[in-house]
Amino acid sequence: METLLINVPEQKSSLVKQLLKELGVTIENKTKARKLADEINKSVKPGLKPNIDEIVAEVSAFRSGQ
Repeated sequence: METLLINVPEQKSSLVKQLLKELGVTIENKTKARKLADEINKSVKPGLKPNIDEIVAEVSAFRSGQ
């Protein structure tokens, strides 16, 4: 059996689910872990990522402030 993830616009969701069910497709609701992962992924902003030296400097500065 194959697992596919299909993103469907909200206004078409019920129609697509109905058609897939008629074809014998089993539709699973998102798990709590998947919902959390999606929420985290949406909150990550694109841009420059810090290099290891910048990360170490930030951690050191934070630790020295404690």
